[in-house]
Amino acid sequence: MIFNTYIKELQNIIYKGFKIFFDSTARLFGYPNNPGMPIIPFDEDAYDKVYGRDLLPKHVTYLPPGQPQYPETLTEALFGTFPYTEPIEKHFYQHPSEGYYNFYVENYRELYFLPDWLSGYIQMHFNITINHSNLELCRDVFFYVVLLYGAIVTIRSNLFWMLAINPYTYPWVFAVDFVDWIYDALAGIVPCFVGIDMVPTFFMMLIGKIADSANHLVFTMPFLPSEGNKVRMLLDGDINPTEVIQFHYLPYLWYKYPIPENVRQFWYSERPDILEFMEKNYSQFGLDFRPSTVSIDEITSVVDSAVKLTTPIVSLVSDSTDFLSTNF
Repeated sequence: MIFNTYIKELQNIIYKGFKIFFDSTARLFGYPNNPGMPIIPFDEDAYDKVYGRDLLPKHVTYLPPGQPQYPETLTEALFGTFPYTEPIEKHFYQHPSEGYYNFYVENYRELYFLPDWLSGYIQMHFNITINHSNLELCRDVFFYVVLLYGAIVTIRSNLFWMLAINPYTYPWVFAVDFVDWIYDALAGIVPCFVGIDMVPTFFMMLIGKIADSANHLVFTMPFLPSEGNKVRMLLDGDINPTEVIQFHYLPYLWYKYPIPENVRQFWYSERPDILEFMEKNYSQFGLDFRPSTVSIDEITSVVDSAVKLTTPIVSLVSDSTDFLSTNF
C-alpha cells in the first residue's frame, strides 16, 4: 500500500511538472488568446476520394472457398478439394419507373470493372448485352488457368531444393520451360535477400493476386461501368444502410447505338410488357424498340389485306361486265 501511494504521488508530480512546462511554452505563442491556425472548411467529396475506398468492406474469398470443405473421394484427400470462383453477386430488380434491367452490387475495396471502351467494344462487336454468361465462363476458365500455372510454379520452386532430381530431364523439364523464362526476366528486377532469391516468392504473390482479382471482376452489361451510381440502401436484414453501386434506367449504348436486334425481337415476341414500357418512357429519344422485320411484316400484312379487299370488287366488276355484254 505504501509503495502504491508513492507511485501515485510520483505520477502527480510528473503531471504537474509537464503541465507547467507546456503552459509556459504555450504562453510564448499567445496562449490562451491565440486561437491557432484557421480552420479549413471540410470537403466531404475530397475526403471520400482519398479515404472513402479504405472505409469500404472487403470481399473476402477463400481457397478452398466458403466454409471448410471435407474430402469425399481419395483424389480430394490426396490433392485437396476443387476450388471454384466466388464472384461478387449482382442483385437484379424491376421497378415501375426504372425499368426491367436494373441491378446493384455491393461496393467493396477491391471491386474491379472493365474499362468503358473495352466493355462497349465487347457489347457492340460480340453482341453480348443482357446475357453475358459466356464472359463469366471465360472468367472462370482464366481463374483455373492461373491456378494451374501457380501449381506448375510451385513444382518448379520445389525442384530447387531437391538436389537428387535433375530438372532438365523428363518430365520435370516441362515445368522448367514454363517457368524459367519468367524467372530470367525478373532476375534483374527483384533483388536477393540474405542470399535467397526472392523471385519465386514475388511471382507466387503476383499469381495469387491475379487469381483473387478474378473473383472481384464485375461485368456491367448492358450498362457501361461509368454509369454506376454510388448510393446507400437498406438491404435485407441490415439495420445500417450499405453502400452499393446501382445501374438503372436506359443504358447509354442503347441510346447512342441501335438496340441489338435479338433484344428487340425478344421484347416483341415474348415480353410485350418490356416493349410497352420502353416505348412509353423513352419514345422521346426517337429510338426504334421494335425489330426491323416487324415493319416489313406489317407492310406485307397491309398489302395482303388490301388485296383481299379488292379481290371481291374485281370479281364483281367482271361478273357484271359479263352480264351486261351478254344482254347487249
